[in-house]
Order: sequence, then C-alpha cells, then structure tokens
Amino acid sequence: MAKKILGLNFGRVNGNCKMYLTAALEAAKAEGAEVELIDTMKLKITHCIGCGACSRMLQGGKEQISCIQKDDYEPLADAVLAADAIIVAAPVYVLQPTGQLMNFVHRFGPAHDKAYMLFENELRKETGGVELNPDCLKRHLVSYISVGGATTPNWVSYGIPGMNLFGMSINMKVVDQLNAYGSYQPDRKEMLLAESERIGRHMVEAMDQKTSEIKWESEPGVCPSCHCNEMTIDPNGSTRVSCPICGIYGEIKIVDGKLKVEFTEAELRRSRLKFTGVLEHQVEQGRKDRYPNFDRYVEKFTALQDEM
Repeated sequence: MAKKILGLNFGRVNGNCKMYLTAALEAAKAEGAEVELIDTMKLKITHCIGCGACSRMLQGGKEQISCIQKDDYEPLADAVLAADAIIVAAPVYVLQPTGQLMNFVHRFGPAHDKAYMLFENELRKETGGVELNPDCLKRHLVSYISVGGATTPNWVSYGIPGMNLFGMSINMKVVDQLNAYGSYQPDRKEMLLAESERIGRHMVEAMDQKTSEIKWESEPGVCPSCHCNEMTIDPNGSTRVSCPICGIYGEIKIVDGKLKVEFTEAELRRSRLKFTGVLEHQVEQGRKDRYPNFDRYVEKFTALQDEM
C-alpha cells in the first residue's frame, strides 16, 4: 500500500511556501510515496466559536466528531486524518504563522485530543457506542516548513513554535522542521530547497519506522523534544526554565562558557508532544472519574505508544 503524504500550503498559491513544499513532496514522490498538495488559501476556514459541539459529540458516543460550522474546514480535517504523514508550509505574519493556519488549529486540536479519543473509543466499545473513525486513532507523522522573508531569525521567532501546535493535540510525531527565514535571498534559496527535499525523503523513511526509531535530522534546538529555542524563565529567579511548547522543565547550566539547558529523562517523558504527556493532560482535565477502567486504558495505550 502506497504511503500517503499530504502537503498543506498555508501561503500564497504561487509563493515561496508552495515552492519549498512542492520540493519536499516531489522528493517524497521520487521515493515511492503517494502525494497530494492542498492550497488552503483557496478554502474558507473561519475561526472557532467555542461552542463545544465537537466535544459533546465525542462524549455522546453515538456519532463521529465534526464541526457544526459549514465551511471548508471539515473536508480539510478529513484529508489530514486520512493521510499517513503531513508536511505543512506556512508564512510568518507578525512573528507568527498566518491566521488561516491558526483558524484550522483552533478547530482541529480541541476536537482531536489523542488520549481523549482513545479513551472515549474504549468506552464506546464497552457501552455499545459507535466506534470512532480509525483515522482519528492511528499514528500521524508531520514536518513543518516555516517561511519568512526576514533575514534574521528573531523576526520569525514564533513561526516554528506556532506551527508545532498543528499536530500537538492529536499527538503527531514531528519528524523535521525547517525555519526558512530569508526565503527571498538568492543565496539561501538553493540551500532551503535542498533542505526541503531532504525533509521529503526523510518523511518516507520515517513512515517505515517505529516512533522510537525516527531520528531527528533537522537543526537541533534548545529543547530536545520539540527542538524549539524559546524558554520561559522562572519569575522567581531560579535556574529552572520551561519549554512553552512541550511544557517540560529544565535547568540552566553554563558548560565551557556556553549556556545550555539540561532536561531529565522524566521531564522528557512529560512532553506534550509525547503520548505520555497527552495522558497527563487527561488527568489534568479531570476526566479520570469518567472512565471506570482508566488505569487499564493508560497501561494499554502506553504499551502501544511506539505504534501510535
């Protein structure tokens, strides 16, 4: 069965986002993947209105998860769920990803919390409910290409961190990310195209691997989980910092005159990008009392997380 890679372009139809995304998809296609590209700017995706209908559908046990707003969001969400892997390209507007991407994230994320869906699906099985679409529960891989015209990275500082919100709730495994700032500079174009092609090839390779086997090939960041560089400093003045994307805590160290942040293995397991971190959120949201077999669910899905 062909590997399905979906490319989502949140930039202009003929802009730099599409150029780098196309390079990644063509490289993946050359490796045997089935690829599709969607220009999301041709779609109407309005903002979330916070009505909670999707959560009520999930807990109701009788229907699939959907949004009550009638626009192009639902077909795009279905395409994301059906894909095995997604490569997202988005431009930076005012330091962060474009609003079209965030409109999708704000509607897709709350409706597709991975642990929440897995637990509700188990409850549906036990109570005779309608099982959820298997596409909601399978493993999804994702890579991000953040595109900015600024020649210095601090003018696109929230690009990659903001894009990491795309796959967080559904626990997508992040394979690569590219901070394509200075995208209009001729001397950077060839390098960025080559890096985009590498991302496409790496995605095909990762699709045949277990989650724990996928190696990070992109530029490493300060956080060893999400590889973002932003850290939140403890307002009380201690040496403890936290990654605002992953939610994990580390300690600032000076090693050979250079600043670094050290994270324990226990903290790395708490990352919001890992299934164990998503499980922690189940308890934080007060959902434990809803599931009589909560501990059994935790044990079952923790054992399977390398396949999800």
